[in-house]
Amino acid sequence: MSSPVRAPDATGTPTRNTARPESEVIQARILRRFPEFVRDLGGEPADILAAHGLDCESCDREGAVTCSQWIGVLEQAASVLNVTDFGMRLAERQAGIDLFGPLGRVMRSSRTFGESLDHAATHTAAHSLAVRLWTGQSLSGEAVFIGHEVLAEGLSSRGQSIEHALLAGHLVARALTGGRVGARRVHFRHEAVSGRAAYRRYFGCEVRFCCNEDGLAFAASDLAVPLVDPEAASDANGLRDMMAFVQREYGTKRPTFQTQVRGVMMPLLWTGKSAVQDVARVLELHPRSLHRRLREERSSFQAIKDEVRRDLLLYYLRCTDMPFAHIVEKLGFSEQSAMSRFVRTQFDTSPRELRRSYAGVR
Repeated sequence: MSSPVRAPDATGTPTRNTARPESEVIQARILRRFPEFVRDLGGEPADILAAHGLDCESCDREGAVTCSQWIGVLEQAASVLNVTDFGMRLAERQAGIDLFGPLGRVMRSSRTFGESLDHAATHTAAHSLAVRLWTGQSLSGEAVFIGHEVLAEGLSSRGQSIEHALLAGHLVARALTGGRVGARRVHFRHEAVSGRAAYRRYFGCEVRFCCNEDGLAFAASDLAVPLVDPEAASDANGLRDMMAFVQREYGTKRPTFQTQVRGVMMPLLWTGKSAVQDVARVLELHPRSLHRRLREERSSFQAIKDEVRRDLLLYYLRCTDMPFAHIVEKLGFSEQSAMSRFVRTQFDTSPRELRRSYAGVR
């Protein structure tokens, strides 16, 4: 059994290993225009960036920021500047496919919106190995859901970055299709941190909170909408070269296997179908092969399941006022006492005390 992880510190971050591997690098200018935006709000961007090992020049370079740095910078900026919708306001200022770097340039090469989504899901490594995009379809077949998972561990507060990412995705959909396609519904795991009218203004559609997943829903009919990108039409050869470049540079790159398991586990917990055979089925592996590959990385299925539960638990405690009974369901525990035992093992405290430690942090 692993030793307990200590309860969160004063900033709301649990005391854990904070190493930032290269696999977390984001191959895009994800913080583009951040310095000028912070200055416009009366803040000092250099101080915020320096706290996370970055400088202003980093914001305008692809591959200069990790997933953890992106999340930390946005959370700190929102707190220091007291701007609850900071992530969405930044996405609005950045609006454009260029925000997604090589992946965005590949998406522009598509003929239809559906093909651009396929490229995004197939070539996620061209954006970051610390992010997973997954697709689902409604039972009626009338809606398609694009889920967004941040795979970095130990990040109990990521609301600003999720709002930033989902609004950026919505705005890119509109840019690619000349305004014909946008999100029809938005799901957030966290509670609203801004007024609900603000979300409606940004997305122009229904926005739901305390959901089981983060992501955007589109109409199935949206997939056939053609793209209207003048650059793609005028430079087809260049875009074909870009697709070849992305395939050559990123086509064989994969997250570690334990990261892949983590990414599959996150949206499955609440379904009650997160046993090893369920995860193995998604990864198209035999359960024995899954166990073997995890052992090769000195990990285990149960250790990963505990990590995912731990991170999501802290996320719900920090970012929502959700009753414990609901958190129990979302984390796939059989009953509340099972969650209490898990919290005692992991944090050497009770769920109630752990939530109390976040008071005044959110």
